[in-house]
Amino acid sequence: MSPLQLSVVLAACLLVPTSSAQEGARPGPPPEPERGVRRALEGAGGGATLVAPLRSRTTYLVDAAGVTLHSWPSEWTPGNSAYLMEDGSLLRCGKDAGNAPYRGGGEGGRIQRIGWDGELMWDHQLANSRRRQHHDIEPLPNGNVLAIVWEGVSTEDAIAAGRDAGSIGDRGIWPDAILELKPVGASEAEVVWEWHAWDHLIQDRDPEKPNYGDPATHPHRINVNFDRRERPRSAAELEREAAEEERLRGLGYGGGGDEPRRGRRGRGGRGGGSDWMHTNGIDYDPATDLIAISVRSASEVWFIDHSTTTDEARTGEGGRRGRGGDLLHRFGRPASFGAEGEQVLFHQHDPQFLPSTGAVMLSVFNNGSGRPGGDRSSADVFKIPFTEDAGFGDGPPAQPELAWTWDGGEERIFNGHISGVQRLGNGNTLVCLGEEGRVLEVSADHRVVWEYLQDFKPDEGPNQGGPPRGRRDRGGPPGGGPPRGGPPGGRPGGGGPQSSHAIFRASRYEADHPGLARVKGKAGPSDR
Repeated sequence: MSPLQLSVVLAACLLVPTSSAQEGARPGPPPEPERGVRRALEGAGGGATLVAPLRSRTTYLVDAAGVTLHSWPSEWTPGNSAYLMEDGSLLRCGKDAGNAPYRGGGEGGRIQRIGWDGELMWDHQLANSRRRQHHDIEPLPNGNVLAIVWEGVSTEDAIAAGRDAGSIGDRGIWPDAILELKPVGASEAEVVWEWHAWDHLIQDRDPEKPNYGDPATHPHRINVNFDRRERPRSAAELEREAAEEERLRGLGYGGGGDEPRRGRRGRGGRGGGSDWMHTNGIDYDPATDLIAISVRSASEVWFIDHSTTTDEARTGEGGRRGRGGDLLHRFGRPASFGAEGEQVLFHQHDPQFLPSTGAVMLSVFNNGSGRPGGDRSSADVFKIPFTEDAGFGDGPPAQPELAWTWDGGEERIFNGHISGVQRLGNGNTLVCLGEEGRVLEVSADHRVVWEYLQDFKPDEGPNQGGPPRGRRDRGGPPGGGPPRGGPPGGRPGGGGPQSSHAIFRASRYEADHPGLARVKGKAGPSDR
């Protein structure tokens, strides 16, 4: 055992509480766990881990001992993802509302590239009356950036497209789009490719309206009412959702108000409110030119052909796979397109392609709210049939094979929101329990070989990058019921003492990553 590993084990032993409570004393809440590196065992990988606390304007790079190698300050709290680039710069999203009317969980609105020395290389606002970036971005090999954005559709236009009128928020509906941005100058961007979910609809409510058909026999199209509930929310459910949204704001994740989600003024009681899809993650595979997006409201991952032109992406024809911008494949919850079959995803986050031949391999953090048998999260790797010649095939979407999974074993893990999973080069898997700010490295045989509880202090600024003081905003992720995840040890609860340490996800960079060359032999500032 190395000196580092020995010191971590000894420190952990000292943290075990002794039983000194007097007989009959009322037990108090569980103590706040000591934060930092709690486990570092043989088999753990090296490199560095990138974390962007949701209640801090600073992004941190830490080593295997939890030492801060470098940090990048910003004016904005995360909105929400961040990436270490090969030149040592940081590509990140910031929470900036601008003049956008779109407010909700995962809101962003600004994309920045910050140099190693703190110089602002690119600072692009993507929040206006037409659209607003949220949740995640994806850097491309050509230097461009894919961004998830909300865009507005009026109530009248949504009804004209076949949307159930009772499932539309007072602010209309916000379908998601994907924009490919080419950075221009210090703050501008050229949209060089785009895909819009609203171009690929089907509905079975009104034969006199466009795109009428059976969603189950047209799985490459998006049922405009896939999220419609069979009954209105009860008063107890509405109260529970409101409490959960308040908790998420404490994590630094919640955003603006979607009043109809809580059934106010009699609107939206059966639907998902304005934030229709709540796409919370995006990834790109250069080998196949595929884009994967995580659509939380549908409990599905959708695959899109990036090889299309923008014009082809508006249609169902063209591109390398011949389907234009229609969905090439989808999996997670067959009921989202009216089909039968086992549901395998439950409000998931963070799809990531894994290297593979003869199939598409994808890791996903399966949040697990509403899972049969009780809420529990898992880190999953799925194998999906795919060949270069036939793609995903022409028949109904094939059910994926669960190639690997970890759900904490004897320790029940559950985070109902945010969080992520990353397969590492050594074969281990990095699991981020975002609500707790807890990062675990798990071996292929399910041993936790490294554990880190991020320990950076939240900013003491007036609004942590959110709206100005005095303006109260409401909101949070839709659907699935509130999480009841807990702090380390599997205790129920969630939030509470851990709320100031929440992170959207964590990313590990291997020791040979070019961006880490600048930190060899150096240690950056710490803010603990």
